[in-house]
Amino acid sequence: MKIKPIILCGGEGTRLWPESRKKHPKQFIKINGKSLLKHAIDRVSGINFDPISICSNSNFLDQIKEETKNINCKIFVEPDKKNTAAAILAAINDDDLAFYQPILIISSDHIIQKKIVFQRQIKKLSLHLDMYKIFIFGVKPDYPETGYGYLYSKKINKNFNKVIKFIEKPNLSRAKKLIKNNNYLWNSGMFLSNKSALLNEFSVLQTKLALQVCDSYINAKFTKNIVELQNKYYSKIKSISFDHAILEKSNNVFSTKLLSDWKDVGSWIQKWEIEKKDKDNNYIKGNIFKNKVKNSYISSSRTIVASNLKNILAVDNNDVLFLSDLKNNDLKNIYPIIHKKFPKLTDQHTTTQRPWGQFTNIFVGKNFQVKELVVKPGAILSLQKHKYRSENWVVVEGKANVTLNKKKIILHKSDSIFIPQGAIHRIENRQKSILKIIEVQTGTYLGEDDIIRIKDVYGRV
Repeated sequence: MKIKPIILCGGEGTRLWPESRKKHPKQFIKINGKSLLKHAIDRVSGINFDPISICSNSNFLDQIKEETKNINCKIFVEPDKKNTAAAILAAINDDDLAFYQPILIISSDHIIQKKIVFQRQIKKLSLHLDMYKIFIFGVKPDYPETGYGYLYSKKINKNFNKVIKFIEKPNLSRAKKLIKNNNYLWNSGMFLSNKSALLNEFSVLQTKLALQVCDSYINAKFTKNIVELQNKYYSKIKSISFDHAILEKSNNVFSTKLLSDWKDVGSWIQKWEIEKKDKDNNYIKGNIFKNKVKNSYISSSRTIVASNLKNILAVDNNDVLFLSDLKNNDLKNIYPIIHKKFPKLTDQHTTTQRPWGQFTNIFVGKNFQVKELVVKPGAILSLQKHKYRSENWVVVEGKANVTLNKKKIILHKSDSIFIPQGAIHRIENRQKSILKIIEVQTGTYLGEDDIIRIKDVYGRV
């Protein structure tokens, strides 16, 4: 029987700010030219695996659909974030899953380069599954990491160990002691079990949660490959991790040491270690002139001149420049302060992805703002109106088919049009190349939620 992969894709990744934001978290950040989510999908693709399921929340649905548009998968959408226990249970409720089918649960923010070694170990270990066992993959520590949980296990046979206890993220002093004992491993957050074993554990250890998730699944909205869980029941669920809800309470958890490489991309130093670097051990992205720069991470969308530097982290994301020592940026401690003082800088980038393309905030002033809209070939925005603002559009590239109330208008390069407050309007790109429009919004309120959608091909009405 093939293995069913479930990918958890709901984290925020605050330790990779400013590249990672709440509305564009680290699973969508690219490593070696490919998003972390795509890396995860590739890791569990092949003849031994069924089509994947992805668990996330409604905030990231558009981005996941874009990442998986040519992939056979099922997306489980949480109406509200309730941590990993509810997400995992929702996905294993899937009617398409056989009762004893092996299930592999992985995160979307890990990197494993030895894919074949990883897949072979999964296949071999799946032969030891029964209606009770949950296997967790441990990683041999090579330094005293304080950002990971640890697990302690004892050997019971040549194939796997019995997990005795879990250790929360330790302080540095305790981490140094833990790694001296070979029975302590990093908790990778990857699990292998089957539907029967997991349902049994949830029904015994988390009965109320199990019933609430089941009700939410039964009453879900099913559209093609998307399962939108019902909020009436889901909103009442206790937010709790799979580790706390099941693993730490169960007597059926076993571990095995991961044979492949593994990295949790949870910090800038870890991302730098994974990325391809130049002869001076630098990761450079953008138009960067460097002179005597070593062991650094420099990324920018504009020209940067760097000279006589080493061990530097410089991440420039248009709206903010983050500078720090690469190995000691203290972002974990200063992020809450940044979020409180500059909430917009932690919420989203100046460029926001949409199903039809993207928009970039160019300038914001009192009662006006300027945006660049980039509409993909064949894409169409929702038919909509605004309560508080009017808009001026100028086409700078491509050709736009515009609906304005009952009129149909074609705009070519350099053409413009005024969209009055309250007017029903829509943009469509019927060409095979992109359409770019400069939009100037004016009004008393310019928030993105001032959109009243009338029709939408992406199901957002």
